[in-house]
Amino acid sequence: MIPIKMFREKAPLIFATVFLLLSFAGTNNVHAIGDLGIVVEKMSGSPGEIKKCSVCGRYMKVGNIPKGAEATINNILRESFSERIGGYGKDKNNGNYVHLLIYRYEERIGGNLGVDKPAGAGFHMHLIENNVLKRVFTFDEDQEALSENLFNLGKFLRRGAKWLTVEELCRDAISRGLDIILEDYR
Repeated sequence: MIPIKMFREKAPLIFATVFLLLSFAGTNNVHAIGDLGIVVEKMSGSPGEIKKCSVCGRYMKVGNIPKGAEATINNILRESFSERIGGYGKDKNNGNYVHLLIYRYEERIGGNLGVDKPAGAGFHMHLIENNVLKRVFTFDEDQEALSENLFNLGKFLRRGAKWLTVEELCRDAISRGLDIILEDYR
């Protein structure tokens, strides 16, 4: 047992030691958003095939993904990062990155005012910290006519009250996805 007199003399030293240890204990886990890398890839498989995401384990139905879709999504994601935080790291950047897996990218058939087939896209966006999955945002949507679902009025107006291209649809979804997965990341 420690005598009370000795404890009183050593208390400030003990307190300071514990404080410093707790202050620096988790510093390896603190990152700036600009430290995050970006990885974009497309899901392999035939349209209609059900596949499991290798990152989050969720299932998805693979759709059409034309050549160039991966590069387009990569550019959109990088632009969104730059607008938000002024930059990003390279690729998997020491285990801290945003991984986006495209499994559907289908262009509309028609124009801004009327379509035969609306644009549709599907992807998973994963936030990886220290090589551990932290957050997931899943997007899978075919744009709908306002007359099919009046509850989408806010979304319809936010998107400019028109039929979107698949690139515009993905730009909106990526922006919302980053808002969600980076919410707690500082």
